This record gives sequence, structure tokens and C-alpha cells, in this order.
Amino acid sequence: MSGKDKVTTFNLAPTRHTKSFCSACGSAVPTFHEARGMLVVPAGSLNTPVNIQPNAHIFMGSKANWDHELEAVPKVEKYPS
Repeated sequence: MSGKDKVTTFNLAPTRHTKSFCSACGSAVPTFHEARGMLVVPAGSLNTPVNIQPNAHIFMGSKANWDHELEAVPKVEKYPS
């Protein structure tokens, strides 16, 4: 609930992409899109279970050439050493 003075917001013109982050540590923080009346909360900033499922896989027209069958990729619990 503190540190608002450390929040920096980046807008990628002429797109609608906006990202807010802490200028001290780099953590992603929520961004309020006033024109759309929408608060975007980065999933990594949540500390409770998320009980909803994605309803779309967006930007598939510009996906990486390796972005397919990712369900088969090994999963790790933490940053690999």
C-alpha cells in the first residue's frame, strides 16, 4: 500500500500496450487503463490461488516458431540451477 512514487509506467506508442513496474526492484505492478476502465493485475503479483481459467491464447499470429505442444515441456518447481 506504499511506494506509489516508485511506480513507472511505460506506454508503447502507437499501441495500447502499457506496463507499470517498480523503479526500485523492477517488479510488475497493476496498471489502471482509464480509457478502458480496466485494472490489469500481473498474475505474478498475486499471492492467492486464481480460480479462473484463460479464455483465449492471444497473439498466435506472431507466436514464436517453438510455441506449440508446450504441455509436453518438462515443468520445474523453481528456477533451474
